[in-house]
Amino acid sequence: MMSQKELQKYADQDYKLVDPEYIKQLERDSEKLIKFKKYSILAAFIAVIVVAITFPLLRALLTNLLN
Repeated sequence: MMSQKELQKYADQDYKLVDPEYIKQLERDSEKLIKFKKYSILAAFIAVIVVAITFPLLRALLTNLLN
């Protein structure tokens, strides 16, 4: 079992390994992903609406052409 002093030494070393610029980059990336998620949900919603509108029109057109 490590002593409290050794544990504190390793914890300080691990903390120094994390670059503040890396943390900022992760925050920027997460903001971009949140924006992408919002727009992808919006795009999927619009696609569903477009399909829901065009499907009956295509079906009516095809039935008229086949008859």
